[in-house]
Amino acid sequence: MRRHDLDWLRVLVFGLLIFYHVGMFFVPWSFHIKNNITYDWLQYPMSFLNQWRLPILFVISGMGTFYALQKRNATQFASERIIRLLIPLIFGMLFIIPPQVYIERLAKNQFIGGYFDFWPSEALNGVYPEGNLSWHHLWFLPYLLIFSLVLIPLFFYLKRHPQNNLTQWLSKRTIKPLDLYIFII
Repeated sequence: MRRHDLDWLRVLVFGLLIFYHVGMFFVPWSFHIKNNITYDWLQYPMSFLNQWRLPILFVISGMGTFYALQKRNATQFASERIIRLLIPLIFGMLFIIPPQVYIERLAKNQFIGGYFDFWPSEALNGVYPEGNLSWHHLWFLPYLLIFSLVLIPLFFYLKRHPQNNLTQWLSKRTIKPLDLYIFII
């Protein structure tokens, strides 16, 4: 069953993340590359986004995991996670992140030359920040992959035993909407 509401929520959140990362050029906080002029007022909307941008991504991913587990066994789930998370991570580390590191190295006078002087001879040497190989803003993919694979036994235990102690304990503490908010806090 396709959850279009989750798809649109994911699109909205990733859209806001794009604006957030563009904003990082202009706030006084540290970032890989900074604009010469920063805006103090921009800290307020950026701080607001900081409060929920990552938790909501993990919640959406958790919901996606829940629905994925309904139709898959452990091997299928692990294979799908590797295909959907590891392959894009590797591609991103080879082709998406190197231009970002290259621009950072140019901005900080740590490299001189064209991009094809940098990639692949320098781009894949050493691990960032001393080297240049990094997953930078793709960090969410390896975290999600590790969480997904390590927690497979727990996921399938909970799936096979829906009335387990943990589920019952959580149900008692989140039965009313206000209880859910208190539990989250």
